[in-house]
Amino acid sequence: MKLDKEVLSAGISDSSPVYVYDLAALRFRCKRFAGIMPARKRIFFATMANDHPEVLACIHGCGFGAFVNSPAHLRLAQEAGFPAEQIIYAATNMLPSEMEMCVRKKVNLVLDSIGQVKTLGQVLNGRSLGIGVRLNVGRSTPDLPKIHLDPNYRFGLLPSEIPEAVAIARQAKITIKGAHSYFGTGLMSEEVLVAGLQRLAEAASALPHLEYLDVAGGMGVPGKRGENEFDIDAYGRQAANLLAQAERALDRELTLFIEPGRYTVADCGYYFVKVVDCKVRPDRVFVGTTGSVATFPRPLIYGEQARHPCEIVEAQERPNCSLPIYVCGNSTYSQDFLAQGISLPMPEQGEHLVFHHAGAYCRSMFSNFLGKDRPDEVMLDSRRALRSVAKVS
Repeated sequence: MKLDKEVLSAGISDSSPVYVYDLAALRFRCKRFAGIMPARKRIFFATMANDHPEVLACIHGCGFGAFVNSPAHLRLAQEAGFPAEQIIYAATNMLPSEMEMCVRKKVNLVLDSIGQVKTLGQVLNGRSLGIGVRLNVGRSTPDLPKIHLDPNYRFGLLPSEIPEAVAIARQAKITIKGAHSYFGTGLMSEEVLVAGLQRLAEAASALPHLEYLDVAGGMGVPGKRGENEFDIDAYGRQAANLLAQAERALDRELTLFIEPGRYTVADCGYYFVKVVDCKVRPDRVFVGTTGSVATFPRPLIYGEQARHPCEIVEAQERPNCSLPIYVCGNSTYSQDFLAQGISLPMPEQGEHLVFHHAGAYCRSMFSNFLGKDRPDEVMLDSRRALRSVAKVS
C-alpha cells in the first residue's frame, strides 16, 4: 500500500506512537457518500466513531449532520458548528434531565422504549414535540449475518409495542415522526442493510405521522489488502427503490436518514508505532512496539473483527517472513496485541509499522488502562500539519 509522503512525514516520529488523519481523504469519502441515491436523504455522522474536534468540523463542512448519544458529544458537535436541526440525539435509559436538555437545545430526539416515551411526556408537561423512536426489527451478528431477531439485542420497541407507544405519545402531545434502527457493524454486503431497511419500513408503517426512516451504521471497510469495498452505489440504488415502494404504500414522501460511523472516517486515519524488539519463536514472531491496546483499542474491544491492514514503512520491497507475526504493545498485559498472525517481512528494531483504517473507534476509545500517555494526533489539511497531544494524568 502506497502512503502519501505527507502522511509518512507526519507519522514517523520519535514521539511514537502517532495518529495521522488526512482531512482531504475524509472530504473525499464524505463527497462520495453524499452522491448516492436517494435524493431525499440526510446523513448524520456517528460521533462515537471519532470525536476529534477537527474531524467533526471537517464533516460539518461537508454538509453532514451529527448523531450523538451523550451530553459530551452533543457539546462537541455544537462547538464544531452543527446547528440543532442537524443533530440527532439517541441514547438509552435517559434521565428526565437529559431529555429536558435535548428539548431545550431543540435537537432531534430519538427514544428507545415505551417507558421513555412516558417519561418524555412528564418532562414536556403539556408542551408538544416531534420525536423518533428506535424499533427492534432484527440485526446481523457475526454468527448469523442475515437480519434476524436476536434476544440479546437490547435496543428499541418491538413492532407489537408501536400502538401503545403511539397512544401514549398522542395523549402527551408527542408526535412520532421517525423510526430508527441499527442493523449491526462491519457489514460488507449492501443486501443485509437493505433487508434491514425493508423490515424497518414495514414496521414503521404503523406510525400514523411517519416522515423519515433512520438507518444506523453497519457499513464496513476491508480488513485486508485486496478485499472489496462496501458497494455504496448499489446500496444507494436499492435503498432508493425500497423508499419509493414505502412512499407508494403510505401515499406520502419519506426521507431516509443515514448514520454512518466507521465507514466515513476509518480510511482517513493511520496509527504509527516503532519497533522496539523481536522475539523469534519456533512457530511465530513477537514484535514489540511502542504501541498499546490502551491507545489502539479496537483489537482489544472487537477481537477478531478488528482487522487493520498493516505494513512496515521501511520494508516495502522485502519478502514476507515465513512465520506469522504477532504485533505487541509495550506493557505487561497478556492481551496487549495490536495484530495477531499477520504476514509481514521480518521487522527490524527502529523501523515503523503503520496500521491503516485507524480513523474510527480508535482515538475515541482511548483508555487510562495501562497508564499510557495518549499519542500525538496530527491533522493533515492542504499539506499543513496540525499536531495535538493529550496526556493521561
